[in-house]
Amino acid sequence: MHMQRMRDGAVTLVIGPAHDHLDAVAGALARRHRARRLSAPDAPGAVPELTGRLVAPAWEGRRVPPAIVALPLCERFVAVGRTLQDALAGPAAAGRLHLSDVVAVLEAAPLAEQLLGHRPSDELVAQDDYLPSLLARQIEHASVVLLVGCERVSAAVHRDLIAAVETLHPSVVCADAGAGEPAPCTGAAELGRLGDGAAWRRELAGAVPPPGRAPERAVVFRDPRPFHPSRLAELVAHGLEPERVGRVLRSKGFVSLASRRGAVHGWSSAGDVLTLTRTPLRQGVRGAPIGQELVLLGLGLDVDRIRSSLAACLLTDGELLAGPAVWSAYEDTLPDAPMAS
Repeated sequence: MHMQRMRDGAVTLVIGPAHDHLDAVAGALARRHRARRLSAPDAPGAVPELTGRLVAPAWEGRRVPPAIVALPLCERFVAVGRTLQDALAGPAAAGRLHLSDVVAVLEAAPLAEQLLGHRPSDELVAQDDYLPSLLARQIEHASVVLLVGCERVSAAVHRDLIAAVETLHPSVVCADAGAGEPAPCTGAAELGRLGDGAAWRRELAGAVPPPGRAPERAVVFRDPRPFHPSRLAELVAHGLEPERVGRVLRSKGFVSLASRRGAVHGWSSAGDVLTLTRTPLRQGVRGAPIGQELVLLGLGLDVDRIRSSLAACLLTDGELLAGPAVWSAYEDTLPDAPMAS
């Protein structure tokens, strides 16, 4: 695959677990592009100092060479990346810098375990409730996904990984580390807002699907009626298994539950882990979603079965007429994470 040359002032952010793979990729990119190599802070508040170091040559009247900035993967990587993007577009950078790429370094075997459910047959792998979402978000905020350790997975799993990455982020460039000449940068003059290319955002916004995308990779579900919490809990526990509906990689959106009157919950799943988070929005308030707005992304999805299964979880006409006093007594075992600070 052809490698684009980084332009002066281009900044590439490399995100991955803090181990040898991150250092190796960042180092290789710096050598290939004769770029400076720096480390990113893990807190947005420290980004201005990094920006100052990046733009210092311009202040001194010198050429601004490209730069590779390594950021160890952490929960705050999105905030750090967006803060850096804003800083490079601001007056402090004097128009001499731009974020040209975000390279996500992902190990093939853990990615297959967490998102695809491919567990090694000779060992028990504990599911990390935190990791699947972090891996999915890494893909959704990248312009390039670089897979490492592909020799540890079968050819079939490798094909599924490529399909999974393309499903979560259709415009991302996906390459294997060490496979000839990978494409560690796209050559973009400037990236769009980080995360805007994520498939779930585009689907909920009604964007036209990318050419050639298989129709069984996305399901959008909207309905103004609230969910019955017990029926939805049963569906989540037993009704969305791969052998029934295909492999659901990711789902995002907003839901309302009859048992939680007026509340709007953010729904997010990655791999086999679902999170429901209270939002500050309230049903009936201008700008708040009405009822259910969900998108499910995956491989080989049974679109009709997923839609009918979700519809069966909505309140029936009789249950709607029973009213909120009855709804509040419904058994509700679904997770209820507090509002993020």
